[in-house]
Amino acid sequence: MSFIKKSTILTYYISENILSNMALSDRIRTIIRESGLKQKEFAKKINVTDSYISKLVRDETGISNSTAMLIEQIYGYSKNWIMTGEGQKIIRGGGLSVLQNEIIANVERMNRDELQALLAFIESIKKLKHKPESEEQKIG
Repeated sequence: MSFIKKSTILTYYISENILSNMALSDRIRTIIRESGLKQKEFAKKINVTDSYISKLVRDETGISNSTAMLIEQIYGYSKNWIMTGEGQKIIRGGGLSVLQNEIIANVERMNRDELQALLAFIESIKKLKHKPESEEQKIG
């Protein structure tokens, strides 16, 4: 086995073990950092108070099942990993941005009427993209 392959396997093994041994506060900090948000913005996105997030990152409180589930839905981090530090860190989002995961989470919570309105909006965007350039010039 080549040195590069061995070092890659070792790096993966170390990072997986470090991630599984992280405290809840470290996992929350990791999620906030990787989401690219400030702590206050992150709190707002998941509908909790900034003080709750502050307590989480200071290890002063545990995380509720519903908050972990919301983070999973919006950001794609496994609820199990968030709560226990075990298992796969990311369950969704292979290659998807935080914004794309957030959009998917919002779509998953829509009712039938909202989904139909969204589909109509998407179809209207498709039509705009396919208009000949001469028609676009008349509009603009």
